[in-house]
Order: sequence, then structure tokens, then C-alpha cells
Amino acid sequence: MLKYLIMRVLGIIPLLLVVLVIIFTLGHMAPGDPIEMMYESMETVVATEEMVERARARLGLDQPLHVQFIRYVRNVLRGDLGDSIVRSRPVLGMILKVFPISAQVGLLAFVVLVVTGIPLGVLAAVKQNTAVDYFIVGGSLFLRTVPVYVLAPLLFIILVLRLDVMNVPYGWKGITHPNVIMPTLMLILFPLAVVIRQMRVGILEVAENDYVRTARAKGLGERQVILGHVMRNAITPVVTSLGLIVTGLITGSVFVEQIFGIPGYGNLFVTSLIQRDYPLMMGCTLFGAFLIMMSNLIVDFVYPFLDPRVTL
Repeated sequence: MLKYLIMRVLGIIPLLLVVLVIIFTLGHMAPGDPIEMMYESMETVVATEEMVERARARLGLDQPLHVQFIRYVRNVLRGDLGDSIVRSRPVLGMILKVFPISAQVGLLAFVVLVVTGIPLGVLAAVKQNTAVDYFIVGGSLFLRTVPVYVLAPLLFIILVLRLDVMNVPYGWKGITHPNVIMPTLMLILFPLAVVIRQMRVGILEVAENDYVRTARAKGLGERQVILGHVMRNAITPVVTSLGLIVTGLITGSVFVEQIFGIPGYGNLFVTSLIQRDYPLMMGCTLFGAFLIMMSNLIVDFVYPFLDPRVTL
């Protein structure tokens, strides 16, 4: 297992280099001059051509692209993601400041997703071809087909503005404040549909195996058969999806954070795109890619505990 761990960790390095190349290329292909946009955001400062060139030289933007890329990779390997062009602050520090906010909301959403999605998927499978099954499957199909950017504002308008069911202040008040309910709900809309469907399909497929029929023939109750024999194998594909889903939830939904004014990772990333702050944009993208790779690594190690047939 130790050898596998070392190989998987080493395998992340070339993937990160590929991501770095893509991020760096796309960042420099984006339209607009970040230095000019920085001065345009300063309403009290009238930038001269000399000031723009001096700022560009200070940030190394006047050098050839390959020189800039080598310097950027070297800095990343030292844990330095550069400084924000607009805010003149370390990118890594800015990300680490807002990431805990997104992580709190994301982890809460993940817990809600697991404790609702998996049981609903199991219930739909057990009650196959009944009204309960049709209701759960129909609801999950609706969540999968309707875009989140349509459904989220619709729920906000109905529950908050029309029915006044929830008082949702704008901004971040902490994980224990009631205003976290709506962002959490909207974060799990699409993932909930995915988990329900995968869990239902997995239960129905595994239930057809011979060892499950044997367990029933021995007189075991349906609950014992499902929990003791079926779920362990049926949940394996769900774990794969959850590994990717949790990363998306933790890094924060861009749309949800924009709606509720949550100063999280997603909001910071959108700001970097709008302001053409490509050091911040590249740092946010690289940070997200690293989280995805680590979540995949964790999923690989969880597999053997769920399915003894899988070995590392």
C-alpha cells in the first residue's frame, strides 16, 4: 500500500504540470491588459504610459512567455502562487483566507447530501415501480434536467421573497446562522439527483446477484439483505461520484456564492475573472485542480474497505 501511495502522489506532479501549462496559456490568451485594467479600477489615479510599463516590468510581464512560465512554475514549487495584480497581496494567502468559508458550507452540504441522497436511492429501489419510487425518481429527474442557475433563483424567489419562509440576509454570518440553509439547499440540488439515481441503479443491479438470492433463500429479512449484502457493493460507484462532488461543494459553487454574497472561494474566482487578475485566476484554478486530484486519491484508498475484491 505504501508503494501505491508513493506512486499515486508522484503521479500528481505531471498532472499538475499539465494543468499549469493549460492555466498559464489560457490566462495569457484572455483579452485585455491586466495592468491597464488595474489602473482603470483606481478611479483616483490617471495612469500614464510610463506607469503602465513600469508596473509591467515590476511584475515581469514584459518578459517572453516561456521565461514567465518557468518563473511561475519555480515559484509554485516553492509554494508561491504570486501576487494579485489588482490587490497587491499574495494569492495563496487570499485563497486560504476565503477557502474555510466555502469549506464550511461545502462540508455541511456534503453531509446533508449523504444522509438524504443514499437513503432516498435505497428507498426508491426497495419500493420499485410504486408511487414512492415514481415520486423519488421523478423528483431526481427534475433536479437533473433543470439547470441550477434557473432552479436556484426560482427557489429563492418562492421561499424567501414570496412565501417569506426564510429570512436570508445577504452575506456570510457563520456556519451556525440560519442563512446557511438556503445556500446548502441549492448546492445539493444537482448532486442529490446524481446520488439518488446511482444508489437506486446500484441496489437494483446488485440485488440480482446469486449471493443475494442465496441470502434471501436462507430466510434473512429484507432489511438485513439490503444492509448486509447489497449496499456494500452497490455503494461503490456512489463513492466515486461523491469524491468529485465533495470537491465541487467545498471549493464553493460560483453561482450560489454570487447569489448570497458569500465571500468564498467561488466568489474570489469570479472576481479574478472580472478584474482580469490572472495570477489570482491561475492560483484559484490550480488550487481547485489540486483538491480534485487529492479527492481522487482518497477515493482510491476508500475502495478496498468497501469492496474486498479491490486491492491496492
